[in-house]
Amino acid sequence: MATQAQDIVGRTPPIDAGRPLPDLGSERISGDRFHSRDWMDREWTRMWRRVWNMACRESDLPEPGDIFVYELGKESFVFVRGHDRQIRGFYNVCQHRGNMLALGGEGCGHVESFHCTYHGWQWNIEGVLQHIPDVETYPQFRDGVPAHTLGMEPVQVDLWGGWAWFRMDPGGPSLAEFLNPIPAHLDPYEMEKWDIVDYKTFEWPCNWKAACDAFNESYHFQALHPQMMQWANGIAVVELLGIHSRMVNEYGTVDPRYHDQERPGPELRQYMGMRDIDPESFGRPPQEVRLEVQRRKRAVQHDTYLPYRNLSDEQLSDVFHYTMFPNVSWNVTSESITGFRYRPHPTDPAACYYDLIIMGHLPPDAPKPEYTHRTIPKDRLPHSYRDVLDMDLSPIISRVLEQDGSNLGAVQRGLSSDGFRGMVLCDQELRVRLFHQVLEDYVEGRR
Repeated sequence: MATQAQDIVGRTPPIDAGRPLPDLGSERISGDRFHSRDWMDREWTRMWRRVWNMACRESDLPEPGDIFVYELGKESFVFVRGHDRQIRGFYNVCQHRGNMLALGGEGCGHVESFHCTYHGWQWNIEGVLQHIPDVETYPQFRDGVPAHTLGMEPVQVDLWGGWAWFRMDPGGPSLAEFLNPIPAHLDPYEMEKWDIVDYKTFEWPCNWKAACDAFNESYHFQALHPQMMQWANGIAVVELLGIHSRMVNEYGTVDPRYHDQERPGPELRQYMGMRDIDPESFGRPPQEVRLEVQRRKRAVQHDTYLPYRNLSDEQLSDVFHYTMFPNVSWNVTSESITGFRYRPHPTDPAACYYDLIIMGHLPPDAPKPEYTHRTIPKDRLPHSYRDVLDMDLSPIISRVLEQDGSNLGAVQRGLSSDGFRGMVLCDQELRVRLFHQVLEDYVEGRR
């Protein structure tokens, strides 16, 4: 199928499937990092505090005083749009006696000021101390209140892709330097225009890294998601991007290992129906569904608000899966992103929070989607994710997510076993190896 090359020059770089994979070694990766409290503590001080973390959408804070509370590990942070329209981030803590300031839990809200409910200290939305009740009773303030040392404790904030990102420790690379080359890859999708369609958090009975590993390779498709082989190629093309990585899975085709290469299976027929392709009249091999998707989207690229004109043929049909170190993965298509964020539990290395964040590129005049963010505890995980989402998620996508989530409790138990001698990884799991090498460099003080 001919690609209109003039429309995609300078866009997302393709992956050279013929390029040899880099050699990252073949050493086993030990299981202690998945259950050791020492590892958990060192991750926090040497990695989490020093990397850029994705917090909230800029659109979550449209007006001055709008806030978003975000929790990561043992900490709670509050992000607020100031009177100057700037987004700032602070630790969610009062500098008097340590009470939390924003008490409504995670999510959006609005304040005129930050007011401590314990003793009434007050800060403005720029984090500057404004009022101390009975200030004259503080002997240390007789010569004046040192407001500059009693302001809300800030974190560094920067913006990219419509998201606010933050870093706890000062110094180190800028956000652009840290994410490089991800922005150049994903800017053609015009992500700043996207909206969150649904956002739910699941408490999973596994370490956050086990969750991250599960979405960093497609080697597991043929065993854990055998039905996917009817409509997706589980043999991904992989590329390492510094500390980040990506892989591409062809959608709208059959895996070359699937037993029937001649007729669309039931799930591929569902997939075709999602894209308004009639399985009964299609009349071509299942491998050509992908090409038909590309053809249809290319034909309307100049008549749609969607960024088809910026994208290659492969981007019109396939899923480009990006992982941004340490804990964000995006399944990117030309219309939507199924995003995964993996957050460490505050105290338990054998538990984590899995954020399922679904974004869509909606028409410019479409109303902002309504959804309710909530956390589903590990003892109430649903049989079907469709039961807890506000959007109507496709059954074939929901089934894949359910299979991933239901498997990780057993993975965590095995990783914690005295009989486990360490992970043995193949080339299809190269992104997993890169992730653990970068993490280990942080934890061991080499980065």
